[in-house]
This record gives sequence, C-alpha cells and structure tokens, in this order.
Amino acid sequence: MMPKHIDQPSHSYQTSALPDKQQSQNRQTRKFNHTFHTLQDLSLPKEQPDLQQPDAPMRFNHTYTLVSLMMYLIGVEERHFTEHIPDLGDSFQRYQANACARVIRNLCIIRTALQRNCKDISYEFQYNLKSIASIPAYVDPDVVRQLYTDGVSLHKSKPAVDDYVILINQEISNRLQTVQPLFPEWIKWAYVRPLFIMPNGFKPEGVKAARADYNADRNRFPFQCYINWDENNCGNLLHSDDKFTRLLYTKNNDCFEDRSLVRGAGDRLLDDLYAFIGQSRKTLVVVDCENSNPIKLAAALSSLNRLQRSLIHKIMLFDSDYTTAAWKVLTQSGFTEEFETEHIVVKRLNERKSQVDMTLAASTCREVYTNGVDSVILVSSDSDYWALIQSLPGIHFLTMVERHKAGQHIISALEENHYHYCYIDDFCTGASYAIKTRTLLGEMQDRLDAIVDFNVKEMLDEVVGSTWLRMSPKEKEMFYDRHLKKMQLKIEPDGQVKITLE
Repeated sequence: MMPKHIDQPSHSYQTSALPDKQQSQNRQTRKFNHTFHTLQDLSLPKEQPDLQQPDAPMRFNHTYTLVSLMMYLIGVEERHFTEHIPDLGDSFQRYQANACARVIRNLCIIRTALQRNCKDISYEFQYNLKSIASIPAYVDPDVVRQLYTDGVSLHKSKPAVDDYVILINQEISNRLQTVQPLFPEWIKWAYVRPLFIMPNGFKPEGVKAARADYNADRNRFPFQCYINWDENNCGNLLHSDDKFTRLLYTKNNDCFEDRSLVRGAGDRLLDDLYAFIGQSRKTLVVVDCENSNPIKLAAALSSLNRLQRSLIHKIMLFDSDYTTAAWKVLTQSGFTEEFETEHIVVKRLNERKSQVDMTLAASTCREVYTNGVDSVILVSSDSDYWALIQSLPGIHFLTMVERHKAGQHIISALEENHYHYCYIDDFCTGASYAIKTRTLLGEMQDRLDAIVDFNVKEMLDEVVGSTWLRMSPKEKEMFYDRHLKKMQLKIEPDGQVKITLE
C-alpha cells in the first residue's frame, strides 16, 4: 500500500542542496516544488531489478569504488573516466598519484598493446630494429618512460613480443600485492588477483593461447583491455560495483551477500532527504544507540553533500554501557567530525531498565525549546518514540528505521499521520565498513592484552633456576635473541592458538 499524500504545505520549497559530483545527471536537473511524500516508497525494494536490463527501473544508485580502481589498473583510457556518468575523473587522478597503481596500470597498457598488435610490432622489431619505446603507433613512449621513472625497465637487446609479455607478466605477478591495500577489505583479494594474472603466462605457449583468446573477441574484455576473464555474454564487467562483485563471485562459485556495500540510496530518496534538511532552519539528529546500527548511520551521514552537512545543527548519540563499542569508534573515525557531536552515555538505575529513551526525549525537547531546532532526524526503530513525535506537533520529524527492527505498527502510524521516514539500510555502507573492522580489532586487542601478559626475560630466569642450569648474562642474551625473539603465534584451522618456539 502506497503512503498517503501529505496536504500541500503553506509554502512550497525546493531542495537547496547542490548535488555531489558523483550523482547522476538526472538528479542535477530535477526540481522539487511538489507535495512532500513519506519516504517509504522511495526506499530500496526487496525485489532486485535485473542488471542485465539497463533500462529496468532502479531505486538505488550504483557505486563505482571497485570498478573505477579496476578501470585504472587494467589501463582504461583516461577519457572514459571523464565521459563516465557520474564523472570518475577525480578517481583517475587519485590513483594516478599512487606509484604502485601507476606501475600496474602501465604494465597492463603495454601488455594489451602487445597482444593486440603482435604481428605489426614483431615486424617493427625484426625489420626496423625498433624497441618497445620507439613504436608510438602501438605503444605510448610516455608509458615506457614513466615505468622507467617508477623503477621498472623493460629494455631488451633483441626484443621479441612474447619475451616482453612474459617479462611484463612476471613484473605484474611480483608487484600486484602492492595495490591490494587500494581495494576495500570486504572484497576477496583471492578473487581479484587472478584477473591480472595471465594463465601460464611465464611460457610462450601460455602467451600465445591468451593472445588467441583475446583477439577472438576483444569486446568480451572490459574496454578491450586484456584481463584474465573467460566468461561470455555478461556485458560490461565494469558496469558498476554491484555487477562486478556479482559476476566475480559467481565465477568463483561464491555469492556476494552484502549488497549495501555496493549500492547507495536512490536519487529520489536522496533528493527528498536533501529537501527535508534544506527546508529547515536547524536540523537535529538524535540517535538511540541501543536501537541503531553505527555503520548504517555513518553510511547515511556520508551520503549527504557538503551543503547539507552544514545544515545539521548537532548530532546527539544516546548510548549506554550495554551497546557496542562501535559507537565510540564512530566518533573517532571522522564521520562525525564535521558536526557538533555529543556522545552521551546514560547510566542505568535499574539493570533491567534502560534510561536512554527518556533521556533522548527530554534532550530533544530541550533543543527544540531552547535552541530553535525545527526539524529532527530520529534514528531508531523503537516504537516508544511515537509519544515524542506526537508531543512536538510543530516540529518536522524524519525517522530512520531498520527494516528488520521496525514493527509494522510504527510504520503504519507514521504513514497514516503523514510523518516522514526512510530505511537506513538503503545507504551504501562501503565507506563506513572500516568502523566494523576498527571495532573488532579494538575489542580483540583488549582481550589479547588481558590474556597475554607475561615477560619473556623474567620467564627465562625462572626456567634457568628451575632446571638447575647455569647461564651467564651473556648466554641468556644470546639464547633470548636466537630463540625467544623468534617465537611465533600459530593458529589452527579451528581457531585454537598456540605460541611456538624454534
């Protein structure tokens, strides 16, 4: 059932936000002078559109974090970045400044050129005595010079195409690990790495087989750049992060499950979110940390452009000792540094009864009546806040809920009373994934520190005494350097940990 229309307000408004550069041209031209709707119908639908049909209606935005990096590394021409919608020129320049990425890109450019123009280049080598740096019709000399500047020499006294390809394959294989940190940690590197590795590429027969496969149908390869890809009828592999991860994992008999990492909120949702903030004088964000997800909140905040962020008066996080440490990580990670942020830890008088909801409600009312807040973004799926919403009838509320937490009764109440709401699940969590990692590492470190607490040198003194062996201070130091400093942590397949000595 579609939400009801809200009565036309006494004033119409348009969003005052300037769209981010990486939003589609459609949203750049859309105007907002219409009746405002609830946001439920603008959220990501449960059914997924067929990505093989580019004209299929979609209520989410594609992301291009992975594909822009892949495009750069495999050697896609710069013009394709600036002609892309959205413009990926900034991504190109960012990667171009990275020497490790630059080396892999230039090696891939030359490898593709050699495979594509093998006969012509062989002729130049054999009969015109050309080198890899003196055939500008086939290989850009600037690419060769840049490789040399970055520490990679491809010079050969008696050049042969296959020998060059083998050398390039070896260089790529040896250097590929240097670009792994550029990829998000949530993508499996074991699936990405083989895309750059030519099968049997250290031998002439492997090079020739790859060349024949490439030239049999160059359009099967993204932007006609060579990669190790043997799938047919999949269209442009680098169409979007969503498609790339889906096809990559399918190729490896796996399934990429967390689509929120590669999909962002749709244009309509973002536009109306911008409009909600843009028509307010002061917008307050209040978060029930006991009933919200810090990664999803960070994703929502990162979706706002600079102008919309400037209209956020304050963010108030109402926390307790019973929530995840990720909320502390959130405030330290940079996602809230642009905003005035209060992280309030609410103590419990009764261990069984939380005081967060009452504190949040009281603080929200205080901000409304003393600081002139006229719009509130409430981040919680708890239906108890319905009383707060009703008690402030002159205040615009937008409630961000999670699909699996929000009950139908609160959703129905919001719809029937024309209050705005959206699903916080719909914002792309790719940029905020680091919060999860930092939280887990922090908690693991705390636990390790609590378990592993001993001094190896003191232990050696005790062992020497208990075994009735005599060792001079110099002998102990030699024993320590030779054996104890090389102790290793061994983790069994079942997760059991042992400390081993040589």
